[in-house]
Order: sequence, then structure tokens, then C-alpha cells
Amino acid sequence: MVDQPQQPAVTDPDNVGELSCEGPINVSIITERAILTFTHMRPDATALFRDGTLEPVVIVRARIVITLENLNALRDLLNRMTQPGGTVTPSTAGGSTRH
Repeated sequence: MVDQPQQPAVTDPDNVGELSCEGPINVSIITERAILTFTHMRPDATALFRDGTLEPVVIVRARIVITLENLNALRDLLNRMTQPGGTVTPSTAGGSTRH
């Protein structure tokens, strides 16, 4: 039996916060990296405080840079999770990514 590589322990020492990103998402690929850009729609603060009007604007909330290998692993994970009856199992594909 082949020994499976051990995944390093996952920690969150900075207690990274969660962001609400309910707007459009974009993926840009530059050489061997993918940039995932997440956005959120909200009222423009200037118009809201100026005269109380709701003028929606889309703002960038997060950009995440990952390898193409991990982008493919993310794709595979999302495909498995969105299938009827899909379950997520840990994998060693994609370097240290746990998906």
C-alpha cells in the first residue's frame, strides 16, 4: 500500500473574517496563476447620505490568487458539491489544498 502524503494542519491564527460577496465573480488567468475577484452590490454611500437615494454600485471585496492546479481542484470540488447527493471527500490533489 502506498503511503498517502499527510496534509498539514489547518490553522487560522489571524481569525480571518468572512466577507459577503454576493455580486459578480471573475476569474483572470495570468501565466501560471489565477486571480479570483469577488464583488458585492451595495448603495452608493455618497448618494445615500446626500439625498437618501439608493444608487447601487458593485465594489470589489476580495481578490484571491491561486495556482492553476488549485483552480482546477476548486472546479472539481464545486462540481462534486453541486451534484445531487454529492459529498466532499479530502483529496491530496492540488498541493496542500484540502478539498
